[in-house]
Amino acid sequence: MIKRILIANRGEIACRITRTCRKLGIDAVGVYSTADSQGRHVREIGHSVAIGGASAADSYLNIDKVIAAAKATNCDAIHPGYGFLSENPDFAEAVEGAGLIFIGPRADSLRRFGDKSAAKKEAINADVPVIPGSDGKLSDPVEIAKIVKSMELPVMLKAAAGGGGKGMRIISDLPSLESDISSAMSEALRSFSDEALLIEKCIYNARHVEVQIAGDGEGNVVHLFERECSLQRRHQKVVEEAPAIFLRLEQREKLLEAACRLGKQINFRGLGTVEFLVLGDDYYFLEVNPRLQVEHPVTESITGLDLVELQIRIAQGSGFGFRQEEVSASGHAIEVRLYAESPEQNFMPATGTIELVKFPDEHLRVESGVDSGDEISAYYDPMVAKLIATGENRNQALERLQKGVDETILFGVDNNRNFLQQLLRHNEVVEDKIDTGTLDRWLADYADGKGSLEAEKQAAIAAILWLNQHRKSGSLNPWEGADIFSYWALRSPNDKPIYTFSLIENEDEWKIAFLNIDEQGLVALMVNDQRIELRLKAQGDDSWMAEFPEAHIPVTAIATTEQLYIHALSQQSSYRVEQVVRDKQGEAAGANSVMAPMMGEIIKVIIKEGDSVEEGDLLIVMESMKMQLQIEAVKAGTVTNVLCKAGDNVARGEVVVEVDAE
Repeated sequence: MIKRILIANRGEIACRITRTCRKLGIDAVGVYSTADSQGRHVREIGHSVAIGGASAADSYLNIDKVIAAAKATNCDAIHPGYGFLSENPDFAEAVEGAGLIFIGPRADSLRRFGDKSAAKKEAINADVPVIPGSDGKLSDPVEIAKIVKSMELPVMLKAAAGGGGKGMRIISDLPSLESDISSAMSEALRSFSDEALLIEKCIYNARHVEVQIAGDGEGNVVHLFERECSLQRRHQKVVEEAPAIFLRLEQREKLLEAACRLGKQINFRGLGTVEFLVLGDDYYFLEVNPRLQVEHPVTESITGLDLVELQIRIAQGSGFGFRQEEVSASGHAIEVRLYAESPEQNFMPATGTIELVKFPDEHLRVESGVDSGDEISAYYDPMVAKLIATGENRNQALERLQKGVDETILFGVDNNRNFLQQLLRHNEVVEDKIDTGTLDRWLADYADGKGSLEAEKQAAIAAILWLNQHRKSGSLNPWEGADIFSYWALRSPNDKPIYTFSLIENEDEWKIAFLNIDEQGLVALMVNDQRIELRLKAQGDDSWMAEFPEAHIPVTAIATTEQLYIHALSQQSSYRVEQVVRDKQGEAAGANSVMAPMMGEIIKVIIKEGDSVEEGDLLIVMESMKMQLQIEAVKAGTVTNVLCKAGDNVARGEVVVEVDAE
């Protein structure tokens, strides 16, 4: 029996596995990189071992260090979580070779399922319909281009060894084919250490359904029903739910049976997910993920099973503990992923300190790996939490999730909370009329909309909060004194307002002018051209009551010297404080500078000093949070200075190239 498990992962999944270990009376040991030494999973697990530097290659992907940590702490087994080494057959072999139990599929299964090309061959042998395309994986760009040109467009390029949407490109036209192939191969190599690609027909407007299977390694395979993951962006899942209610009974039975048949063919052991595209009456095999999925909580919610416990039972040879006919599904569950990213900047991953994170208590399961005060670094996936709601049916689960997202507070880093709010209320989502293209089509018109509180009133609350917390004590200016809310008038009501500072949110600006305050603390101020009166009363840590003449509104807020975060009436705003409003004096010094859009590593420098470039020409390729970014010229001109080289780490806003614009 397993008595001590090393959790070879980080963040929310490491915390999640720890909870099951404690429930079963199993000791848990964690690992951490230098970037994660103060991470929540380290605090939650307790007994943890340092295994290397901040980059995953130096720590979480280092097989020797992970196994050494397990041996040094007298562990019986290693749980890889998801990502990192979870689908690495060499790791599974090394763990077993070290006399430890690998809580996952055997190395042979990982090789046969973990590679998309190999998995496709297994599906064909198991008589499971597959997507038309190349017979196997290819590493020759010339051969890849030849096959693409022979097929009807659009065509999908996929990293053969990959998953999670990495190393994937849709080829809709041929002019940029060479560049698309190069980018897909480069991302595949960096993400999965294998540049080989699979070429398949691109199927639009299908629904993405996956079947959760479990195998005991002795020929028995059961299903735990299906999940729907059609709402995705960049081929990465945003919303997951179970069951897929659009399926007819006959369709569901075919998918469940096909998934089990595929697992039985290779005598699968452990948990795995068989993924399909469903289009009308047809279905096509996509891939197998032979590991625990990010979205496993929705399956747990409808079946009542603990999938981590099931993994441990199988790994130690205890079997499932149930028969297929004993597995039933009831109710509905929906999950969304809360990310540190900026929807307004094409969902670019964000870094920084989480000033405050709060989740509601009712009707919401939260799986998180961070707390208030924790850092989101550029080294790992920027997921903050998974929010899961359940209900007797889809409508109830969706309503509970909508409310849960409304009440979630995340300050300090750009995030997709507001985006999720709108997505969950999209008519096509509410009516379950979705497919894999729904989200991309909607994003063409997406704007960060606000809720019922007027933008000017939200800005007024922020302005008073900032002024009250960050004025200069002892100043002769009454707005900067120790007791700001004393009775006085700044100027005559007929005077023209003097705008003292601005609040900036994305492309919007609110100029603030304070007018006067009465003996009850009611502040009059101008927000742009609108006069607003309100009183702000402290209610406790980070909590206030904003009292307008017509309404009282609870507010959660944090103010730093240069930033304000406000949550009121389910809407969340982040403002940059510009304390003095000045007119621009001529051209900005960096008008011809090309800056890094975020913190990351320079992968490739395309140009050199003296080169002539046109608007849109590729200058730099960089990577951050497992995503490749292409930095292009914004103006035509001549490159006068290249301030970086491959391998450099750059900060957000750092100048990397200077172009003398024509």
